[in-house]
Amino acid sequence: MDNTLKNRSDVTVILVFFMSLAIAGVIGGGFIVRDYAHARASVSWSQVDGVVLSYLGDGSKRLRYAYSIGGRTYESHRERFFTARFLRSQPRKYVPGEALTVYVDPQHHTVSVLKTGGAGAAFVFFSLLSGACIFFGVGGVVWTLSERAAGEHDPDQDARFSIGRNAHFQ
Repeated sequence: MDNTLKNRSDVTVILVFFMSLAIAGVIGGGFIVRDYAHARASVSWSQVDGVVLSYLGDGSKRLRYAYSIGGRTYESHRERFFTARFLRSQPRKYVPGEALTVYVDPQHHTVSVLKTGGAGAAFVFFSLLSGACIFFGVGGVVWTLSERAAGEHDPDQDARFSIGRNAHFQ
């Protein structure tokens, strides 16, 4: 295989990796910010009466419950938001037909939880992790493109890059 073609495919793989890392950071950061905002807001949401319907699937621990607001019935399975999973609380077993308190978003009645709040430490950790993914992803893309651009101007640079890279894998 031609060295130029091999170098281009290597650079493409590296760029795809770093761009994927940055995109994962952006998506993860968006998810964690939205989740924590909902978790924090859920503390002041309206309380309504609900009833446990069943567990989903065979042996699954996912709960299915129903509640009514304004004469309309809604179903959900969310016990808590993702960041609230890191709060210390005793796991609770629900029995079908059992009455429970449901906290409902007053603007979007389809969004509800059984346990309110979220863990600030989990939010900070996942935000930093997302930020690190973005930082290293974007930094890796910039570094790779700058190395590639420098190699195009200096033919010896491609050879040094290729020899240095191959020396690592031998």
